[in-house]
Amino acid sequence: MDFKRLRILRELSERGTVGATAEALKVTPSAVSQQLKTLQQELGVVLVEKSGRGVRLTEAGLAMAGAAADLSTAVARAEATIDLYRHGRQTHVRAAFFPSAAEMFLPGLLHRTKEIDGLHFEAHFQDPAVAGFAGLTADYDIVIAHSVDGADVFARRGLTVVPLLEEPLDVALPVGHPLAEKEALTAADVVAYPWMGMPEGFPFDTVVRRIELQADTPVFRAQLFPDLRVLEALVSAGHGLTVLPRFTALRNQDRGFVLRPLEGLEASRIIVALARPDVAARTTIQLVLAMLVAEAQSVAAAPGLSDPPHDEGQNQERRSKM
Repeated sequence: MDFKRLRILRELSERGTVGATAEALKVTPSAVSQQLKTLQQELGVVLVEKSGRGVRLTEAGLAMAGAAADLSTAVARAEATIDLYRHGRQTHVRAAFFPSAAEMFLPGLLHRTKEIDGLHFEAHFQDPAVAGFAGLTADYDIVIAHSVDGADVFARRGLTVVPLLEEPLDVALPVGHPLAEKEALTAADVVAYPWMGMPEGFPFDTVVRRIELQADTPVFRAQLFPDLRVLEALVSAGHGLTVLPRFTALRNQDRGFVLRPLEGLEASRIIVALARPDVAARTTIQLVLAMLVAEAQSVAAAPGLSDPPHDEGQNQERRSKM
């Protein structure tokens, strides 16, 4: 049984099509098909069958793809053990960040990764809806992901999930808005105002939907834009309310908005690091994941971030009236 052919089967199970598998492995689609055909002949069972214009894995194929993932993990652990003795490590790590995670973690993380001699840490921008993060682990060593529904959203996909931090999601209001006098807001307080929202599938839109359910009233989504800095600008200009992550937004309140916590409903996101189990078993990846955890702890421990942001907002309002 050829490990390389098993890897092709595993990639097909992850990526769904022969074309995507060939692109990931930098071979031709015909080469993928031929290797899968040879693997089927070696094993004596059907692993792949036609489905419309494409293919799908049979029950046996899915089982062997899972076994291939387990084998990859075992090989990676063996290589990590050898690394401890020969001092050889992976020298190039690729990681995917969504924007606010990069803003929070990347500056400090790059200082930390310099401690690993010879390591080139390469950060990439990715900002999919929640369902899209798991698939990115096929192309990156580490993927930073977020969800308002907890880490189980990703653990169910068979990935290694490393919790980094839980971040409150607050309502952003223009400076001087009537609701800014309140220390905390309820769904009933905010549901009647226009909203600057995120497209469906993004965590902040989920919070808005919870507001709608709690108030039993739909909100008016005046604009949908998947960029936090644009949302900050729209709120600051007085166009409506939005949901923002506290740890990054607090640093930007001088733009003309204030933050108020929501009460009576869940309004926070969990931020995690994701990796395939075999990748997470590598020595260098373990070191980088530990550095990510340390950096997240440093971010969460920064003064004023864990408390509701009312006082700073009042100061901002007072400054705006001077």
